[in-house]
Amino acid sequence: MDRAPAGGTDYAEYLLIDDLLDLQRPLTPGAHDELLFIVVHQSYELWFKLILHTLTEVVAALGEGRSHAAVPGLRRVLAIERLLLEHLNVLETMGPERFMEFRDPLAPASGFQSRQFREIETVSGGALWEAFLGAGRSLGLHLPADDEDARVGSLAELYRDHAEPERAALHQVAELLVDHDETIARWRHHHTLMAAREIGTRPGTGGSHGVQYLQSTLGKRFFADLWAVRGVL
Repeated sequence: MDRAPAGGTDYAEYLLIDDLLDLQRPLTPGAHDELLFIVVHQSYELWFKLILHTLTEVVAALGEGRSHAAVPGLRRVLAIERLLLEHLNVLETMGPERFMEFRDPLAPASGFQSRQFREIETVSGGALWEAFLGAGRSLGLHLPADDEDARVGSLAELYRDHAEPERAALHQVAELLVDHDETIARWRHHHTLMAAREIGTRPGTGGSHGVQYLQSTLGKRFFADLWAVRGVL
């Protein structure tokens, strides 16, 4: 078994700093901003890992009927997602002419290939949503899988009547889920604008239609029922 140094855990060893700093390997000599591009996207993947780790805990809490215990995790996810929006601001300090210095050798790599982001989408619209519905059913809400109108009507009642602690916690979770959905939508929108600034009408490095493809994703939502509630309150 590995043991910590006699004087305690060393910062660099614990965080594997040398290994971490060796992971940025630009492909194009002289392309100064390629390091920026790599660091931002590697940072994204680390934060995606933490989002997925946190969502696992949130799903488990909801599955156990402990809606109040899901709240801190959802707040953490939102804090991370807002930070990811700021990452785009950093990336936008790179002008298009600097991006073009190293873009071509990236093909066919593309952010579309981020397995962790796809997993966040899958978990959000799948296990997370099902866990929320399960928590609602445990409180007596009528949430049939095959009747959208009935689900939305029952969720509207949750919004109108959440005086009891358990219902109040689930109502808070519902609004945090909408926050999660909205923040991802805001990230998609900002990312699309950033891509338009960087590549214009060029196709994506992964073979997609570039900005046109990104624009097609802007209407995606994880929790359509929670958005529909607004129309019946």
